[in-house]
Amino acid sequence: MENVCQVTIVHKEKVTIIKNKLDQKDFSNLLVLGKCFSDSSRIKIFYTLETYKEMCVCDLAEILNASIATTSHHLRFLKKNEIAKSRQDGKVVYYSLANEEILSAVQDFLKLSENISMKI
Repeated sequence: MENVCQVTIVHKEKVTIIKNKLDQKDFSNLLVLGKCFSDSSRIKIFYTLETYKEMCVCDLAEILNASIATTSHHLRFLKKNEIAKSRQDGKVVYYSLANEEILSAVQDFLKLSENISMKI
């Protein structure tokens, strides 16, 4: 085994510091964000909203090749977790990313995915 340490702990102080800090951290928001990016339909929604800023549910459903119900489910998940927001104009509901910070994060994530080579 070439990629495994042959000792138990090398830097005990560093390990202790990080373990103490981790005990004080709450990564639940990061886990939810991970769920937002772990679905290919949601990634397509992100790409679309990053490109056109706002789209109606029926157009997003067509882009996803999904039903309006399935698309609405994804959008409700994103809205519930404050990643997306909606507005109604008559009978049409439009979605956009929640704010500039989310837009920037989506842009960075999409850019990162284009610039790295991962084995799938």
